[in-house]
Amino acid sequence: MMRKLLVILFVFFAFLVSVSAGNTSYAFWVWTPQSKTMVNPKFAVKDSPGEQFDWAMRLFKQNDFQRAADEFIKLTQHYSDSDLAPEAQYYAGRSYEELAKYYFAFQHYQKTIDDYPYTKRMKDIIKRQYNIANIFQTKETSKLMDLELSMSLDRAVAIYKKIVENTPFGEYADKSLYKMAECYRRMQKYNEAIEAYERIINDYPESSIASEARYQLAYSKYEASLEPEYDQEGTEEALEKFDQISRTTSVPAIAKEAEKALDALKSRKADSALKIAEFYERRKKYESALIYYEDVVGKFPETGAAKCAGEKIDYLKQRIRD
Repeated sequence: MMRKLLVILFVFFAFLVSVSAGNTSYAFWVWTPQSKTMVNPKFAVKDSPGEQFDWAMRLFKQNDFQRAADEFIKLTQHYSDSDLAPEAQYYAGRSYEELAKYYFAFQHYQKTIDDYPYTKRMKDIIKRQYNIANIFQTKETSKLMDLELSMSLDRAVAIYKKIVENTPFGEYADKSLYKMAECYRRMQKYNEAIEAYERIINDYPESSIASEARYQLAYSKYEASLEPEYDQEGTEEALEKFDQISRTTSVPAIAKEAEKALDALKSRKADSALKIAEFYERRKKYESALIYYEDVVGKFPETGAAKCAGEKIDYLKQRIRD
């Protein structure tokens, strides 16, 4: 009986040793005489920030990015005042970027800026944040994944905003505002898009994309005017913007697009006035109807609505005389 028990204990002990040897997650604890505590090697940190950084960097160069990220983060937690802490925080972001965990990467890059604003990596971080935002901004999903797309665009907007906040006069500030506006338009948040375009025009008038922003501002006002709750004042403002662009731009392609949008807006405005005229005519308020019919013909002579209005004018004048 005793012999059988010893065999069982031996097998059990051998099993524990084999599991511990093959378990890379270090799911065991050891006693350390120095601290007189139980320590899990998984959470242990090297004796100096230099050793910890070298160990994390070795993992990074071996493409073991998840473990590298964990080790870099350990350094920032245990040696936050070390000269190596900013680099460790930066490389935590790099590790997550290599893992294609882009929002985690952005967060760690941003933490580098927030905790260590003097970091020598600022220019590189802003560039990487911009590239990450572009990944979220250009993400394509099926119709069934509208929620995922919305979350992706929300994240893109959040990152673009941070870039502008981090470096308002930097290389990517105006570009980030422009991309942010594009995200808002895809989400049909036209007022927010309009604000972003206006900020480019006002804050970065010398930017190479300021001219394009003026066109997109006008087009956003046009898109907003198509919304049921949008008032006619918005349509008028869009008309003015496109008219100005078509007359002043030196870019033929933009002028052509502006003229197309201008025609569409005029047609929309004419149709609206025509409906009002027809409303008054049905109620036999011919003088009021005549005012609107003449307004359509006078202001929008090239539209289909003007042709209909023209046919009504002589008829109503006769009715009024009678």
